[in-house]
Amino acid sequence: MKDENKTKRQLLEELAELRVRVDEYETRQSLGDPAGHGAELIRANERLTREIEDRKRAEIELKRTKEYLENVIENSADAIGIVNRHGKFILWNRRSAEIYGYELDELAGKVAFDLYEDPLELDSMLRRLRRNELVREFEILMKKRDGSVVPMDISLSLLKDEVGKTIGSVCVARDLSERKRSELALKAARDELSRYSKNLERQVKERTREITGILEYTPSVVYIKDKDGRYSLVNSRFEELYRIDGGYVCGKTDHDLFPVEIADRLRASDIETLSKRRPCQVEEAVPRNDGPHTYLSVKFPLYDELGEPTSVCGISTDITELKKVQDKLRLLSASIMNSQEKERTAIARELHDELGQVLTALRMDSAWLQKRLEERDATACERARAMCRLVDKTIDDVRNIALRLRPGVLDDLGLIAALEWFAADFEKRTEIVCVFRHLNVRKVDNIVATAAYRIVQEALTNVARHASATRVDVTLKGQGKLLLLTVVDNGVGFEVDKIDGSEALGIAGMRERATLAGGALEIRSRPGKGARMECKLPV
Repeated sequence: MKDENKTKRQLLEELAELRVRVDEYETRQSLGDPAGHGAELIRANERLTREIEDRKRAEIELKRTKEYLENVIENSADAIGIVNRHGKFILWNRRSAEIYGYELDELAGKVAFDLYEDPLELDSMLRRLRRNELVREFEILMKKRDGSVVPMDISLSLLKDEVGKTIGSVCVARDLSERKRSELALKAARDELSRYSKNLERQVKERTREITGILEYTPSVVYIKDKDGRYSLVNSRFEELYRIDGGYVCGKTDHDLFPVEIADRLRASDIETLSKRRPCQVEEAVPRNDGPHTYLSVKFPLYDELGEPTSVCGISTDITELKKVQDKLRLLSASIMNSQEKERTAIARELHDELGQVLTALRMDSAWLQKRLEERDATACERARAMCRLVDKTIDDVRNIALRLRPGVLDDLGLIAALEWFAADFEKRTEIVCVFRHLNVRKVDNIVATAAYRIVQEALTNVARHASATRVDVTLKGQGKLLLLTVVDNGVGFEVDKIDGSEALGIAGMRERATLAGGALEIRSRPGKGARMECKLPV
């Protein structure tokens, strides 16, 4: 057997035997080597010397190994304890003291079995130890000095002497408290994640069912196209209206489904939506079996995870019948406004001709009566003079009413002259500075002239009522085939989207007149920044 495999006791016994042999050798040397074996003794002495040196080195290595093992045991991250065959502690490292709260000398009156919480668990572990002479990673509850119980991971092995007799055991224990807490936290997190996943899955199913229902039952046409204009999704309404199977549509473009002119317009609005990266609203005409239909399409881009637009979603609502009703209402509105203008013209003419003549005759009679009463009755004369003044004022009021109803200058001299007169009259009545300018204005027809005059009339009326302005500028300018009309004031301004009541009705009337004349009207304003009305009418 090699020295490194021998126990300390065996090495010491061999060392003692060698010393005896050395003593015998020295005795024979002192007797003069009677047997004549000097050379042999010398060689034996050399062997003994080498063996003694080997034994000393073995003792040093054994000591070093022992110190190393003791250091490893003492500084181990696990609790390590060694007990004799009766369960008394003979080794107890620092980590054991930290976990259990006992120092080695405090365990003098205890045995290892006293530290286990459950006798049944202890018995199960000991049976396994006796059967296998080894127990690995056995989870068991153990008691600390303060009475608390902690879960421990135990590994046990028996210690035996040179003849194989059990002389004790060594125990390596690891505190599982933190791991158990982590496992409980992990389990709770998994349970929470499972509940969240199930709830999320339920919500996804509900949303999918809702979206599917919307796509299936909405009366609007819903579709998605990629950046190249290829359809990737269409709803059942699309298939129903165009009698095209959705599977056939996917991958096709508008040019594969519609005439070139219509497809170009549809593609242009898609490209505009993608480039602007915001929703847009557009009216689109699409052919159907019963003729062309008008759709109000709301288009918006869809984005990828990087925020880049990848496709266009469109929701198109058929407004053909609504457009027809709007056209009828527009014709009715135009007819009503024309009737109003005719009625105003007739009333203005009657006021000017009929009532004006009567008032003129009354004025003449009052003047004649005044002259007759000058010398006869001063009081009656003064009454007649008052009557003359009253009749004069009434004549002026009637003339002004007739002019506001339908200024004859509009029919006789045209739009520019009518606006010049109205601006001057507005400044006189309201004491608000009103400046009228015109440039490159060609002669316009009666419909456009009436619309422009009434729009200016309503705009200035709103300025007088609501703007608290000190100046207003009216400009009439010709721009090619368009007539540009602007009214700008320096008043208090307002939020265009928040107007209501009579103000909204006035603006709605101006827009209606502009639309009926084939033009468009826009109003811009901010609180404290005045207001600007701009109307474009075809010449």
